[in-house]
Amino acid sequence: MADTTLRYGSPTKVPYTPSGGAIAQGEVVVQGSVTGNTGGLGLIAGIAEVDIANNAVGALAIGGGVYDVVNLNNAATGATVYWSDSVNKVTSVSTNNAKFGYIVASGGGGANSTALAVHVPYADQV
Repeated sequence: MADTTLRYGSPTKVPYTPSGGAIAQGEVVVQGSVTGNTGGLGLIAGIAEVDIANNAVGALAIGGGVYDVVNLNNAATGATVYWSDSVNKVTSVSTNNAKFGYIVASGGGGANSTALAVHVPYADQV
């Protein structure tokens, strides 16, 4: 199952070439270091819109879409969420996680439920 599924929007994309293996459509790719990370700063959570072969140029979405995501800890609609690369879900915990965006629908549906989140991975975007 994909980490995310694009439901709405036309995300902004940047080139990306994986070197550690192929990337599947919908997979979230965290770039940067989580060491000592607080508030989701210093990390970029990009999303592969199509499969990307290892060592081949592809593209990552870096904001602008609305995605189905698994809501790890029941974040409410309107909550800021971060991507936990260790469990491949969004969470309200910022420490050692990359900012993903905001829950815009179906938040508060219970732990590990599916919610809609707008992908706004930069700390200063609204």
